[in-house]
This record gives sequence, structure tokens and C-alpha cells, in this order.
Amino acid sequence: MLLLRFLTLCLLLLLVASGLWSGCTPPVSPPVADITHTAIRGEVLDGQGQPVAGAWVYVYRNRRSNLRGPADFAAQTDAKGRYLLDLVEGHYYLIARWRQGGGEAGPPQAGDAWAVFTRNPLQLEENQTLRADFRLHGIQAGSPALLRNGSLSQGRTGFSGTLVDDQGQPLPGAFVLAYTDTDFRRMPDFTSALVGSDGHFELFLPAAGHYCLAARTRSRGQPIAGEPYGQLGPGEKGCITAVENQMLDVGIIHLRPYQR
Repeated sequence: MLLLRFLTLCLLLLLVASGLWSGCTPPVSPPVADITHTAIRGEVLDGQGQPVAGAWVYVYRNRRSNLRGPADFAAQTDAKGRYLLDLVEGHYYLIARWRQGGGEAGPPQAGDAWAVFTRNPLQLEENQTLRADFRLHGIQAGSPALLRNGSLSQGRTGFSGTLVDDQGQPLPGAFVLAYTDTDFRRMPDFTSALVGSDGHFELFLPAAGHYCLAARTRSRGQPIAGEPYGQLGPGEKGCITAVENQMLDVGIIHLRPYQR
């Protein structure tokens, strides 16, 4: 009997070794498919092109908030300035901020840095990963950290154009002011959002009318000596009529160091 059990065990081992007994063959796992992401990734750099750790990239589904306040999605950059946002398909507006005092939220302060993604809005498709990189611009004392309530974030009536410095280069961080008369010394009636690295602006207005345009980099008080400042033109030449349901291109507004 012992010999019979020994011979039976040897036969089983022989069958397993030869692959004739499929019941003892372990199942073969199917290959793991590549995982695709619906995401936006990229890096945040400072003005010298160095990675910025601890910056926040905020994503908004629309511009109703003028890219201010709580974002729909957010991600913080790692030590190499990189970030990744897992999203669903849709249109997105992106902005990056770095706060000198740390923290995720709060109004921008002097010493902080920011950048609006120049190709907003970004159209993200399902199972697509897009890249969005940022080059931050510093916020100086007196910069328009938050635009006044006269800013409209969207619309079909208004003006567009480009803001450049005295060298003819786009001027990030500047914005456009609209007045209903030529008294540029008072608070403006409407303002645009801050322009990005391409200097392009869109100034949305609630209705057609006659408006006088200026541009600057500070939000409060009279222009100070040396501040980049410009007007569409002197006096009435700096005024233009907005047409209902049209975004009129006013061309280039030059900002030069202000002289009293």
C-alpha cells in the first residue's frame, strides 16, 4: 500500500512537470492595460525660469468670479514646481499663485506672485492629459490685488486690445480702466481683468455708450511718478463708442513711466 501511494505521487508530479495536467497549471493574468488620465499637468516657474515649490494652481469652470475666490479645483506644486490635476472633460480657466506668507487662500499681497494661463479656456477631452505651464509675475506694493466691483468677467459688449510698455513689449499685470467722461482723476466706472504675459485685454461693459480708456498697473490713487500709465489718446481722442453685442478691438495702448 505504501508503495502504491508512492508510485501515485510520482505520477502526479510527472504530469504536472510535463504540463499534461492542466488543472495544476496556475492561471495566467491578463496584461494590465495602460491607465489613461483626464488631467492637466505642468510646472510653475518664477521670473528667472526656476521651479517654484508650494505654488497653487487654481482651476475654474467659468469666469463668472473673474478667477477670484474659491476655485473648483486646486493643486500645489512639488519641490520641482510640478503639479497634476485629475479632472473630467470640459472647459477650464487656470491661474497660478504663490503666496510669500504661505497658505492656500487669501487675497494677494505685495511680494506674492501670480500668472494667468495665456491660452484660457483650456478644452480638456476624456482620457486626455494636457500641459499648462506658468511663469509667475511679482505683485508690487499698490498693485491691483483685487479689482473693484465695476469689473465684469464676461459679456458681449466692450473693447479688446493689447497693453505694451514703452519698449513695445506686452505688460503683464496691467489693466484697462473705462470712464464715462474725460476726468481720469476719479475712480473708473469699469475695469478689465489683469492681463497675462501676452498683454491682451478684454474690457466687458454692461451696455453700449461713450467711454474713455486708460491703462495702469496700480489700482488706487492718482498715478505716481514712474508708474506705467497710458491712455488710448489725449482728451476726446482717448474716447470711443461701444456698440451693443460687439467687442471692438482698439489696438495697442502704450504704457509709459508717468510724469506729473
